[in-house]
Amino acid sequence: MDRRGPSHSGPFSLACTSCFKSKCKCVARTDGNGCQRCHRLNKQCRRSDSIRRRNVNNKASSAARIAELEGKLEGLISQLQSRNVIDGDGDGDTTQQQSSVLPEPPSQPASTTSAQPDDTGGNEAQDDDDIEDDNIEEDDDDNLEPVDLTGSLRAVTTSEPSEPQVSEAEVETLLRTFRSCMLHHFAFVHLSSRLTAHELQRDRPFLFRAIVCVASPSAREKAAQGRELKRAICQAMLGEESQPSIDRMDLLLAILTYISWGWDHVLNHGSLSWLMLHAKSLACEMRLDEPDPQDAQIMALFTPGFEPWSENTRAVTRQDFIERHRAVLGCFVLSSVVSTYYGQGDALRWTPQMDTGLAAVSTNKNCPTDATLAIQVRLQLLAQKSVQIHQQQQLEQGQAATTEMTSLPALMDLTALQGQIQEVQMSLSHGVAHQGLILAHIHSTELQISETTYAINSTVPLMVSQFGRMTGTGSANAAGGTTSSASSRQERLQCLWQCVRAVQACTSALLALSPSDFRGVSFLQWAQLARCVTALNHLTATIKDAAWDRAVVQTIINVPTLLGRVADKLELVAQANGEQGRDELFTQLARKMREFCSDATSNAAHEQRGAGQEDAWLRPDVYVGGRMPW
Repeated sequence: MDRRGPSHSGPFSLACTSCFKSKCKCVARTDGNGCQRCHRLNKQCRRSDSIRRRNVNNKASSAARIAELEGKLEGLISQLQSRNVIDGDGDGDTTQQQSSVLPEPPSQPASTTSAQPDDTGGNEAQDDDDIEDDNIEEDDDDNLEPVDLTGSLRAVTTSEPSEPQVSEAEVETLLRTFRSCMLHHFAFVHLSSRLTAHELQRDRPFLFRAIVCVASPSAREKAAQGRELKRAICQAMLGEESQPSIDRMDLLLAILTYISWGWDHVLNHGSLSWLMLHAKSLACEMRLDEPDPQDAQIMALFTPGFEPWSENTRAVTRQDFIERHRAVLGCFVLSSVVSTYYGQGDALRWTPQMDTGLAAVSTNKNCPTDATLAIQVRLQLLAQKSVQIHQQQQLEQGQAATTEMTSLPALMDLTALQGQIQEVQMSLSHGVAHQGLILAHIHSTELQISETTYAINSTVPLMVSQFGRMTGTGSANAAGGTTSSASSRQERLQCLWQCVRAVQACTSALLALSPSDFRGVSFLQWAQLARCVTALNHLTATIKDAAWDRAVVQTIINVPTLLGRVADKLELVAQANGEQGRDELFTQLARKMREFCSDATSNAAHEQRGAGQEDAWLRPDVYVGGRMPW
């Protein structure tokens, strides 16, 4: 190292590495071979670079380190975008928002300005510890300013969502459109004709934002506002320790509205099951499905934050009572539909308190749409019971071998459900409002019950004949018995033909809606249409029953023809709605259906030539989760 004069201590910046790390005075030896401290500790005396020279190297190292941290942060942001947690529409606003939270590289490296102690009295006591400290390599990033990744990520994920920038006149138009064209398809909330947008925004801010979102004619605006709405709902549900009951009701109605008409599964490829989980959580938290427990007061002593519903609300009026029951009944219907459509999660459990609410809604004459809602709830309850019967049958089938007697109760329950559907249909008056929607729901429920009946019949063929013998509906022979094999085959065929008739009736009722009325269909009707297409494909392509002639069914109704009719209706709706771009909602749906139909027809023709199949139009693996890919 450079020779220094005797008894001369170099500046702190020119001290050797060991003395620099220990912040000790570095005194050169008289012979020029290192410093006195390193000689005393029997260590190698290594010269350290000057601050200026070291900063030159650290500047490049700091820039590289910051670039690496920025890359990691961008990776986190991309993962959040892929899960629809933050805005990922790819426009310039998102890029600007991300770049605004990234740390900027420092223009000048921070300099080390630690003062060099003048005395050496305490250095001797530190020498033993310095032996271990010197074995640690020096950090090259001493001058790198710390980057707060947590704060940056928080700025991206929890930034306050902006309100939709819509004029007052446009908001009134959107509210009027929602009230007149959309709400009657699934009226789980009542909006008076005298209610203004300003009053709705003041009393129900989340419901107001949901209505503005779903009534927007632009698919791009609908998708962007939907992402903002979901972010705001998550912040409201997770950010507050406790909320007034009126705020939670507002959140519940907003979620149900967005699930029903937001088309989030199409525009944002979001999971409606996830949104439905939050809606069920709110309904149960507000005790809408059942009354407060008798020991609620005692539970409040041991559970901080637990408040019974009765203490968290004001005096309940009849209007509030009906509003709560509309909300919980709508939550039940929508949870049942979403659960069946996706094959994920369970529907909201039906309780005796819901029976009380259903009776109250059915007899309410102040709201004209309550009668339709009550019928929709009754029909969906029958459909959900058929699902539960099938699930119970599958559970028993896994525990023990299925016999005629073990499956007989399930068949009797399904027969009772069919009778209840007929009672609902006979109770309809000729002047009932929106009769087409109710008829479509009736036939969709018939389809689900018939499919369940066929599935149970197929597990035990002789069960049907046993049931016919008990009820007197079987065909008896001369000896007084029944021809079991012929009877069971006939019963299975009867179930399949009931499915065909239900598909025809349900799709005809839905496609008979005018384009302006079809524009406002909710997810309830869309799921019914998708189930009909899926069931028809099963009837014409995948059933392996020797007695079932799939070719005959295809001459009556087939999937390509049905999808073509649906696409025609969607194109008429797009034209009536004034859609221009190919990525608008109904234009996009119509295009996907025609492309799907064309591809599937080509694949079927190829399979017919290769394998000699006569009805290989669609394969079971075309579907994901038992539903159509739109």
